[in-house]
Amino acid sequence: MNNLRNISKSCLTKQIFSLTQKPIIKNVYRTFVPRKTRKSIEVYVDRKQQNYTSNKFKEFIEYYFNTRLSKFNLSPVQPELVNKKIIWQYWGQGIDKCPDIVTKCFKSVDEFKNDYQVIRLDDSNLFDYLNLPEFIYEKRKHKEFRPAFFSDLIRLALLDVYGGIWLDATILLTDFIPSKIKNMDYFMYQRDHLTSNKEMWIRYDPLYFDWDKKHKVNVLNSIIISKPKNIVIHTILELLLNYWATQNHVPHYFFFQILYEELITDKLIQFKCEIIDDTLPHLLQTMLNDSFDQGNFKKIIEKSSIHKLRYKEDMSPNTYYTYIMKKL
Repeated sequence: MNNLRNISKSCLTKQIFSLTQKPIIKNVYRTFVPRKTRKSIEVYVDRKQQNYTSNKFKEFIEYYFNTRLSKFNLSPVQPELVNKKIIWQYWGQGIDKCPDIVTKCFKSVDEFKNDYQVIRLDDSNLFDYLNLPEFIYEKRKHKEFRPAFFSDLIRLALLDVYGGIWLDATILLTDFIPSKIKNMDYFMYQRDHLTSNKEMWIRYDPLYFDWDKKHKVNVLNSIIISKPKNIVIHTILELLLNYWATQNHVPHYFFFQILYEELITDKLIQFKCEIIDDTLPHLLQTMLNDSFDQGNFKKIIEKSSIHKLRYKEDMSPNTYYTYIMKKL
């Protein structure tokens, strides 16, 4: 295991770049380096760190498949829920303390849940459904173990143990979830090389969207569908549990996505689900602060009934965000 102690560190390029974020240097850097150039540098450094993280995960994955890492076989706290039609959601602080946009998204899920039961978890009822290893709760005491990383584990554990559908708290439904994806052994939206308007998407979020072969962030984990004990979901869960059992730092914010990319292009390639374009659930997100247009809104919701939104938006009059919050 000593060979893996550097898995969570940054590459040399990232370490050097981090110096520009120190208080005094940061002011000089932002003053003399144009914004466009800074953005280009940020993307370059991110690609270097993606590649570094990817290579380290290859070692980690080899350890796993050579049975040199621990196995975790989580058991259901409520066995009667296994393989039931359940939509799982989570808001740690409590459902009554959600931001308005999350409340709106939850209402949309209730409206379009169809024949599924919606179970919403928070930190007070989590133990009623899951028994995660104790070291995970110890990790939560550390600043670097962000709520998003804990949520990654929760979604995988719930789907591994019970099966069902995971929807992030900022997922808005404008129609029923398509039967096609509900019936898959597992499903996540992924990068499609047939996507149109690639340059627009790269401009929108160059750290997430790209179609270059070296880009490792190619899957959306905000919407996951799975049967219990699906090999892809189970393997990612075990790898992440082993990661947090042995590591204290995160090498890249999208380390879930990078881990998935390494698995699904090598060891688990034969289990990869059908690719459905991950730009589709982002279409509405790109328009949230734009002036609302009913015709364009109709086109968007015809392309996708599932939409990944964001927490903070401009409540200016006549925007898509305002329409969603006040009229939808």
